[in-house]
Amino acid sequence: MTTQYGNVNDTSGYAEAFDNAYKSGYEHVLQESKDVYAGVTAIDVLEGEKKFYDFVGTIELDKKTARFGDIPIDDINHNRRSMAPVWYRKGVYVDHEDDIALHTDPTSSYIQALAKGVIRTKNDVVYAAFEATVNGDVAGTTDTYAFNDAVCAPTTAGGGRTIVHDTTSNYAANGTSTGMSIEKLILAREALVQLKNDPNQMFNIVCSQRQMSDLLREAETQSIDTNIIRALHAGTISEYHGFRFIVDYNVTSETDGDIDGDEDIYSCYAFTSDALLFAQHMNPIFNVDWLPAKQIYQVSARVGMNAIRMDEDKVIKIECAVS
Repeated sequence: MTTQYGNVNDTSGYAEAFDNAYKSGYEHVLQESKDVYAGVTAIDVLEGEKKFYDFVGTIELDKKTARFGDIPIDDINHNRRSMAPVWYRKGVYVDHEDDIALHTDPTSSYIQALAKGVIRTKNDVVYAAFEATVNGDVAGTTDTYAFNDAVCAPTTAGGGRTIVHDTTSNYAANGTSTGMSIEKLILAREALVQLKNDPNQMFNIVCSQRQMSDLLREAETQSIDTNIIRALHAGTISEYHGFRFIVDYNVTSETDGDIDGDEDIYSCYAFTSDALLFAQHMNPIFNVDWLPAKQIYQVSARVGMNAIRMDEDKVIKIECAVS
């Protein structure tokens, strides 16, 4: 790393060198540390005050019933969703010049803490997008796309998208209340396929470690004769029944969090890898400023990011009981 020490009276060049080293060390940590949603969301770069995403609705072909008939013409829905960056920032004071080299060292606890803070922020932003209302229309202020937190009805247009904690084998409520179970995995995959998602793809489930423990306790997962990845037995993130498991600390017990408001549950989500779109400015913004009055440096970082749900038919909520 470039030597930082020199003429301390010339703060402009010193600050520039510190800024470059700080940024380099920070990006080094980010490259080696991945957030839990890496590879399971669509990715884009946010530029400007707001960005719009247009996509064509579903197109269904009609059967030909007569010779020489006119080809059927239909008006295709053009959907639009918008996203604006939300800025997150933090500034700290660096009081001793002798500490600056340590602060810019990629292996230092200082840089590690800053990088992990950004990663945690991304996890928070992505998890919040599962049920957040999304703005649409030309102006991005009128039409909205809402997540229908009601009993799952995948065969009904705009139906509920939640598998309740006490689900039965046909999605109805008033069954046996459970945590994460093989039955819920079966229902979640069935719902995603019925909503015309590609059945050959690997789906994702975000949950807490409690739900992983629920699965480990089930008789099917305790038997080595069943076709289950051995990593699940080791308590690690794994794959089972066509799902990739993602453990996120954001999945916590919610007081009276179920549809009926009478049960404490964990909100888990089954989703496709193109269900959510995460976008941020290409690089975080770093500044190193000399504060003459305090005779110290102020190090600050800003990053703009956001995430939105791109299709309500690509996300299924799974309620899991606390006990």
